[in-house]
Formats: sequence, structure tokens, C-alpha cells
Amino acid sequence: MIVYNVARQWFTMKADAEGHRKSLGLPPSGTYTLRIDDRDDLAGLLNGLCGLEAPVAPLMVELPTEVIERNQITNTPPDCVPAFLVREWERRNKRQAEDE
Repeated sequence: MIVYNVARQWFTMKADAEGHRKSLGLPPSGTYTLRIDDRDDLAGLLNGLCGLEAPVAPLMVELPTEVIERNQITNTPPDCVPAFLVREWERRNKRQAEDE
């Protein structure tokens, strides 16, 4: 199985991934190809996503640093999120912190 990643979005078709990459103005390295050849690769990927030690052979794919960095989940909303949503999100997080 092969899937493509561009800016935290996954695609099943390379042409779709490349079109999205180009629309974002990213260089060719902005498209990452993930290949899963067998069940061991899939188990390694899923264990890595869950932060677990892989009980089977590790996934034999080295992710480039730029792919890892752009796919990090942070508590800082990106600039494209409207300010009213950011304020609501901050209020909700503040209430949760006070309740704990």
C-alpha cells in the first residue's frame, strides 16, 4: 500500500498529492511517500503513531526531518484559524484547567 503526505494531509493518488503540493507552493520534497509492504510494516507504523515499542520488526522507513516537523501537533493554532475560534478554544482550555 502506498499513500502520500503533503502538509499534514494524506492522499491515495500521487497526482492529487502533487497538485496539492504545487497549490501550496512547496518544493518536490514537500510530498512524502509512505509505503507499507506487509503486516510488519503496518504494525510498526501503528505502534510508532501510538508511541509504543514495536513488538515486531520496526517500520523500515526513515521519515525526513521536514516531514516530521510539519506534522507535529501543537497547542498553538495556525494563523489561518479565525480569531473567534481561537478565543473560544482558549476559554475552553482555561475552564478545563480550572476544573482539574
